[in-house]
This record gives sequence, C-alpha cells and structure tokens, in this order.
Amino acid sequence: LAPWPNRIEKGIYSFEGNEYQVEVRDGLGNALHGLVDESTAEVVETRTGFVKLATKVSGSSGYPWNLLVEATFELSAYELVVGYFVTNVGSGNAPVGIGTHPYFPFSIDTTIEVNADTAFVHGSDMMPVTHKPASEIGLGPGNAVLVKDLQLDTQFTAVTNPVATLRPGDHSLDIWHENAPWLMIYTTDKFPWAEGPGNAIAIEPQTCPADAFNTSEDLRVLASGESTWMRFGLKVR
Repeated sequence: LAPWPNRIEKGIYSFEGNEYQVEVRDGLGNALHGLVDESTAEVVETRTGFVKLATKVSGSSGYPWNLLVEATFELSAYELVVGYFVTNVGSGNAPVGIGTHPYFPFSIDTTIEVNADTAFVHGSDMMPVTHKPASEIGLGPGNAVLVKDLQLDTQFTAVTNPVATLRPGDHSLDIWHENAPWLMIYTTDKFPWAEGPGNAIAIEPQTCPADAFNTSEDLRVLASGESTWMRFGLKVR
C-alpha cells in the first residue's frame, strides 16, 4: 500500500500549500490504500528463496510526484520476511506512507494475541475519532482470544513485537514489523479463497495512521532522491 496506507478523508488533502483530490473508492467517500495495490510489478531480481519486485507511481493531478516502489520477499525454513522501499525519483518533496495487507485463514479454534496498547474508535466512515486502551476491547498483550469472536476493522498503535501471534492449532505464527509503528486488523467471512469465500483476518503493518496526509502524523516526506522503508515478517513456531 503506497504512497499511503488506509484512508484519506474524502480523498482530499493539502501539502505545501496546495490542495489535491485523489480517487474515492472505499464505498464510504474516502480514498483507500494508495496507488499501487493493484499495479503489475516487474520482477527485477531472483535467487533461491528471494524475489524483488518493482513498480512506479507516475505523477498525476491528485498525486503529482514520481516514485519507485520496490518489494522484497525472502523465504527461509520457518520465516518469510517482506520489505518495502519507496524512493522519490522525481523533483520536489513527496508525502509518503507505506503499508501492507496480508490475509490469513482461521478456523473455529484459532486464537490471536495483539501486542498493542492502544486501539482506535472509528466513525461510520471508518475515519478514527478517538482511542482507548486495547484492553477495553479484550485485546492487548497477554490477551489471547478466539478470532471467530472478533469483528474488527480497527487501527492500533503503541505496538511491540511480535505485533500479533496467531495460534491455529499445534503451532504459532508470529507477525512482526520494523519501522512501521501502526497496525490495522480486519476480519471477514467472505475472503475469496481459491476454494470459495471463507474466513480471513488481515493483519496490516503500516508506517502511518489513517488520514496521515491531512494530520501529518508519522507522515514521511521524501526529498528528491530520498527513500524510506518498512519490513514485516511471519515466523512459525
């Protein structure tokens, strides 16, 4: 998800004195998940257990900056590590956020522990309006709960690694992230798996919160030639 994760309220933001409008596409009147989540990427490097992909953001009226967006995937026996790198390859300063949106299946006995202290309350348009301790919604460090009992489309912060642990049976899956202090978790029973719609939980590391293009909270501003990055990993125990 780049050059922003999550939402921009009404798809409108201001940067360096200019106002911009990007596509509204979340069904609630907001811009969603940036400009590359449905792009075709080029494979630029491969070796055993490793692949690097690249795609570009070309300047437009709503986002008039040029970016190179690269993703690396490195697989070992018990861990997958994914890195995202964004470089401003144009002129001027560019506002940037990065995120990712992996989905995981779950069964009736799968539990999750979320190592975040703070959860956000969202309005009907899914924009955050306030926050509360994660423990008030039954989550947070030390609280392992059944995923099937959760209905989440919730933003978290004040996270520690692993940011989440899924326990689907006789093993655990730790999800960690680096240089990405925000987390979004979403549950659905209609994810389009190959065998048909079913249960899934999205665990989404992000570098900034929803609407960071307006609030500037943890927004990264890249000068021409500058880069930023985040990583996350999945480790089986």
